[in-house]
Amino acid sequence: MRYLLILDLVLAAFGGAMTIGVGFVALVYLVYGGSSPRMAAGLPGVSIITGCFVALGLLGLTAGLLLRKRLPAHWLAQLALFGALPFLYQTVLTHLRS
Repeated sequence: MRYLLILDLVLAAFGGAMTIGVGFVALVYLVYGGSSPRMAAGLPGVSIITGCFVALGLLGLTAGLLLRKRLPAHWLAQLALFGALPFLYQTVLTHLRS
């Protein structure tokens, strides 16, 4: 279970770090969105990517904390985390390509 806890917390840290980085880009797009039509058009995609990383961080943190406290609900959190990974990955890739 130790490796699963480490994996959960690494995914939570990755999601948090990417949220800070991409969230800053989203803030720049929001502030300077009126200066260029391309920036205004890119804001929804950047916002969706930020939301995906927020979800990854929160799911990883929830799964890690429940596993650390050894609550039986941690299996549901693990299923939610690993079930959401392909969806989040595909969503981020789709919006990065466009």
